[in-house]
Amino acid sequence: MTVNEFRILLIDDDEDDFVNLRDLFEEIPRSKYKITWKSSYKEGLEALHKHVFDACLLDYRLGEHTGIDLLKEVQKLGLVCPIIFLTGHSDFDLDIQAMQVGASEYLIKGQLTAPLLERSVRYSMKHALDMEELKESKAQILQQDRLASLGLLASSLAHEIGTPLGIIRSRAELVERRTGTSEPTKQDMSTVITQIDRIAKLVNSLLHLAREKQSDMAAAVDLNSVIQDVLNLMQHEFDRKGVSLDVSIPEGTAVKAESGPLGQVFLNLFVNALHAVDEAKKQGREKDHKLILNVNNSGDSVEISVQDTGCGISEKNLSQLFKPFFTTKDIGLGTGLGLATSYKLVQSWNGTITVESKEGVGATFKIKLRKPNK
Repeated sequence: MTVNEFRILLIDDDEDDFVNLRDLFEEIPRSKYKITWKSSYKEGLEALHKHVFDACLLDYRLGEHTGIDLLKEVQKLGLVCPIIFLTGHSDFDLDIQAMQVGASEYLIKGQLTAPLLERSVRYSMKHALDMEELKESKAQILQQDRLASLGLLASSLAHEIGTPLGIIRSRAELVERRTGTSEPTKQDMSTVITQIDRIAKLVNSLLHLAREKQSDMAAAVDLNSVIQDVLNLMQHEFDRKGVSLDVSIPEGTAVKAESGPLGQVFLNLFVNALHAVDEAKKQGREKDHKLILNVNNSGDSVEISVQDTGCGISEKNLSQLFKPFFTTKDIGLGTGLGLATSYKLVQSWNGTITVESKEGVGATFKIKLRKPNK
């Protein structure tokens, strides 16, 4: 016979209540409950922060605080755990208040039985699961709407920007070829042509973001060459902001991608790293900033980690980071498309990009790409 095991957190300042609830849980057949007891507001909130529980039983009286206070804090912090509210007596207004701030159930201690406790825990977990699935479904719909809007925007940009760019490029080529044009002018026109081509690639990168299929242009790309080209472009900015570089790339490392767009991915990461360092300096950490780039070339894939010592990313923003148009930068400093574009580009090469971060310490982005012919 299969025995279901559940982790339950009890936040209650009365040890007698803990003993009583533990005994009731032991009476429930076909299930095993591991009870973690915390006797104070602070310890309970800390436990919800650090550990994952299937459900939480929360008493109303918690010393100077109340269970309502803790429920509000849980909602504010975005902690996910079904919470069953416990009181010593029936109070309709308190019942309604508890429901309004996120409790999934309201129980009176003196009326508790093992079957009632089992049913409340089971229904609370099922309700929490349904709500999580609903949130994910809404998030997917919102993402699809954003991508649809972005696809329309990209198509419009490709037309509106592409036509004048083509005219400017042809005129620059004409000046470059014209007899009698000075060498400096020819060099300037060559630079103009190069930058026009770069803008065209950026528009194509935006079009990549609206893709929902794997790229058929991915091929073997020399990772060292791509990253060094971007670092050479950014070297002045790193020096100007006092950010040292620690780059380690095994010679001959190749990945399956597209050279130009892959360079754009790293350019986005480096620019964001410098912005994060600027924010860290505003917060008082002005020295010893660096960017560390490491490559793990083992197995069938290549993992590139890009670590900075910037301001870090808050927990609530981590889940939003790769969504189109999401940005924490001031108006005029960011569009919210850089990381979203990077995410879709890497995804189009059948790769992954993830992020780990701690506020006040920095962030680490990890890109995993397939090796050629894998």
